[in-house]
This record gives sequence, C-alpha cells and structure tokens, in this order.
Amino acid sequence: MGHVITAGSVVPPPSGRPPEHNLAPRNVEALAAELVAYHAHFAPLFQRSEQRKWALASLHGQLLELERKSIEPMALALEGGDVQGMQQFISAGPWNDEQVLEKHQDLVAQTLGDAETGVLILDGCDVPKQGSSSVGVARQWCGALGKVANCQASVVACYASKHGYTLVDRRLYLHQSWFTPESRSRWERCAIPDDVAFRTRPQVAADIVTTLRKRQVLPFQWVTCDEGYGQNPAFLDTISALEL
Repeated sequence: MGHVITAGSVVPPPSGRPPEHNLAPRNVEALAAELVAYHAHFAPLFQRSEQRKWALASLHGQLLELERKSIEPMALALEGGDVQGMQQFISAGPWNDEQVLEKHQDLVAQTLGDAETGVLILDGCDVPKQGSSSVGVARQWCGALGKVANCQASVVACYASKHGYTLVDRRLYLHQSWFTPESRSRWERCAIPDDVAFRTRPQVAADIVTTLRKRQVLPFQWVTCDEGYGQNPAFLDTISALEL
C-alpha cells in the first residue's frame, strides 16, 4: 500500500507505522523456524536452488521493520544485499505463479476451511504509482486515496470462516487505456502476453470465483462484495450459475 494523503499530513503505509502491539524478542524468537517450515511447503515449486533461496529471502523481507517493502530496501536490509538477485527472482524468474497460489489455497483450506461458515470476499486493492511504466498503471479510481489518481488496480479475494481469514487470490486490472495502439510500446516493455483481452473489474472477479469454485478446494457457499460488483448483472449471473 502507498502513503495516504489526509488534510495537512501524509500517513505512512501500515508497514511504516509504529507497531500496535508491544512484542518482546521472546515473543517472536520461534518465528524464524516457522517461516522456514512454511517456505518448505512451496520450495518444491521452484526448480533452481537460487529460486528457493530468493523465495525465502523475499518472505523474510516482508517481515522486516521497513517503511517500504519494495525490492531494493528489502534486499539491502538482508544479509548480502543483492538487489539484482531479488529483482531477477521477482520480475524474470521462471516459476509458476498459478502453482504457488494453488498451494497457498490448499494450506488455507487445511487451516481455515469450513463448509458451514466459509465465505469468499471480493474487493479492489489500488496502489498509488508515479510514472507510466509499471504494468497497468493509469489514471483511475484509487481506493487508497479516495479519488481518481495514477495507480495500479487489482481485484482481490479473501477467504473467511469461523477459524480466521486471509487473502487467497489477486488479479491485476488492466485499464482500457492499455489496449490502445499508443500503449503498444508500454505493453511490450511490460511483457504482457498478446492474448490478454480487456476485462472489467466484475469480469475479473467472476473469473476468480469461477476458478476457485471449479477447484473445489476452498469450501464456501457465499460470496460477498460491494455494489461495484453486486450491481453487475453478468457477475450475478455467474454467481447463480455456480450455485453460490
């Protein structure tokens, strides 16, 4: 998340704010072993040892006390400080994103899955961005700022039950302005596949629900969302067709 601008001040993202809980070292001394054990579930999905190393390093970086959790500050804060290595892993490493998500969903089903109380929650997540080179960035509604601004937008899915809640999927929303001839050079720089077609946010949300429903891993009968999705007839038809 980016900085939130309020009247007369700039509020840092959650990662840059003081902790809400006063944790002592003894409270978190076992987390390193738990992080390694968690990473072990995903390690087989990375073919090279270097990829497995950087996958664990990126998880470590997300837990550091840093204001910004982008690649450079995380890499520099870790032992070795190899910005290029982490950058290549995130941006160009040949690992299968879909398999990683499916493994995550399997673990969520094992720990939080509940057929009676499971609910899928859909919403948008918008990140303010300067410049025009990042994939999908455009002047569009930015929920983080509460106005139209330059940002990247996505649709995210959260699974919730009586056992807890967590994110289970996310899809980038590619703004319609990226499908013009003038944007072709940006399209190529960002390595967007040629067969990507424009889809509205409700269409992206419908695809997420359909994929999760057909996998039959996460147990849920209810889908919740705001009016941006709930007032879309085609989206509602998809939910009905899936018997949700």
